[in-house]
Parts: sequence; structure tokens; C-alpha cells
Amino acid sequence: MAISFIGSAEASAANGATTTVTLPLGMTQDDLILVAYAIGDNDSVDFVMTMTTAGYTKVVDIRADDTQDVDMGVFWKIMGATTETTAMCGGLGGADAAVAAVVMVFRGVDTGTPMDVSPTTAIASGSSSPNPPSIDHGNPSGVWTVIAGASGHTLAGAGTYTFPTGYTTNAIDRGQDDTSDVTVGIGYNIAPADPEDPAVMTHSGANSTTFAWCAATMALRPAVAATGQPAMARMSGTQFCRPALGRMN
Repeated sequence: MAISFIGSAEASAANGATTTVTLPLGMTQDDLILVAYAIGDNDSVDFVMTMTTAGYTKVVDIRADDTQDVDMGVFWKIMGATTETTAMCGGLGGADAAVAAVVMVFRGVDTGTPMDVSPTTAIASGSSSPNPPSIDHGNPSGVWTVIAGASGHTLAGAGTYTFPTGYTTNAIDRGQDDTSDVTVGIGYNIAPADPEDPAVMTHSGANSTTFAWCAATMALRPAVAATGQPAMARMSGTQFCRPALGRMN
């Protein structure tokens, strides 16, 4: 079964508040919800990223430290029979921390093992432009790769990313302004190389030696279409006509 993109959503909050994302319409059972959310802070605290909404599996929890710190978590969930409408990201950080979240929903991903291999991660200081690392996936037919990146900075909440080649379609980002600011973004590639090494997510703001970024690269494993026992062809009784023989006189 081929993977397809269903929709995306975003939300943010100041003061380290819980962030609630209204999920995109059109979701059905077995769709994959992928959430990336980030916190921009300046307290040098390594937050344990959490989802308030139950049932999410955490696959990334990383932090880059500088004067302006950034923590990023990535979580996934397979939609059940009852369609959910929101995803709540845990409120962490103090009154000076910014929180932002982005969501993408995919169909046709393996519901048992949506991540083909473990995500790869990278962090750095002195820049606000994340560089997602290379990933060596298992190369199943139809694999998609997804990149997520986050930046801690003081560029206010209007900062955006220019996504690398192969990841621009439907890419989404979100910023939030506070004493410490944050930007987070996510994009996908429908025809990645193996290994796949995405280029930089270039931030719209000027770099500073006091900024930091986090990044992750993931590979989504496509679901295998269920195949039943091949139908047995029935042999119908075929009539063979024998030509009439001439009579002997």
C-alpha cells in the first residue's frame, strides 16, 4: 500500500504553556499522526518532552544548549477506531519559554512498525538553521523520509524555514515569541535516496552565536497490502465436438 499525505496542523503558546493542536480533517482509522514540538528557553534545562494526550510513542527527545536553548520531541500515534480531533503537547518551561508544535498525518504507513529504522538526530549551537542528519533506511519499496527541525533564538515568532530540495511540498513550520523564541518545522520526501542525507532547513532570521538547533530524520515504512489466497480457477466441462465420419458404402 502506498503512503499518502493527509494533512497538517500547527499551534504554539507562550509562557511554557500546554500546546493544543487541532488535527486535520479527513483522518481515518490506521492513519499515522506525527507530532514534532519544541521549546525555546534560556535556563539550560534538559526537558523531558511529553504528550498530554495518551497513546503517543516518543521516538525523539533531544536538546541543544546555548544562551538560547531548544528542546525538541517527536511522537507518533496510529489513529484508532474513534477519530481524535486534538493533540496536546506537554507544557514545559517557565514564563519566559516559547512552545510550538507541528503535525503531519499520513496514510498507508505500517501500523505495527511505522518507523523503518530508528530516527537519526543532530544538534548544534551558534546557528538557527537545523541540518537534519543522514539516515540509512531499509529501502523498502515506497519508503518516505521525514525531517523535523527546531531552533532556539530571539528572532520573535515570525521566523520560518526554507526547506531543502525534496521536502518542500506541504512542509510546515511554526514560530512563537517570548523572552526566548522558538521555531519548529516538518517536511517529507516521497522519493528519498538510500542513504538519504537532507540538506539544511534554512531559517529566515540572521544567525547568532547564541542560538541553537535540533534536527531529526525519520523513515516511514509503507504498509504491505493484505493478500488473500489466490482464487482457484474452476474447470468447466468443455465439450469437444468430433467431426462426423462418412459412411462406408
